[in-house]
Amino acid sequence: MSAKIWALVMTALAVVYVLLLGQKAILLMLDEDIVAKAMGFALLVLPLVAAWAILIEVKFGIEAEKLAKANSLPQLQFELRPSGRATKASAGREFERIKSLVSEDPENWELWFRLGECYDASGDRKLARKSIRKAIKLANNSKAL
Repeated sequence: MSAKIWALVMTALAVVYVLLLGQKAILLMLDEDIVAKAMGFALLVLPLVAAWAILIEVKFGIEAEKLAKANSLPQLQFELRPSGRATKASAGREFERIKSLVSEDPENWELWFRLGECYDASGDRKLARKSIRKAIKLANNSKAL
């Protein structure tokens, strides 16, 4: 639950930043100086990109959470360190097991989601997010969400 609270706080702070930057951009665009107008336009683009990025990440988080709740496969069996993170050896074993299952059934969103969890436990966040995005896409195609 604390991760959700921190995500909400960080999103709220980013929205405030985007609004303040957007306000400054509009003020600069209203100035008569052409350089100020150009700077205002450039500053207006940044908040739009930031808002888009925030929306994409929030949407990803919501959809991933839905998949986590809807996934009927058994939980992965990781040996945990005192910090709560999975050991490399147990993450590797689970990764190999799930990867073989994914190769047998590449259209199963639940397996892709578990593969993303294995990547995350192994420390590869980029491939974890890619696998979970694939799971979201497959789940949307099968109307599981």
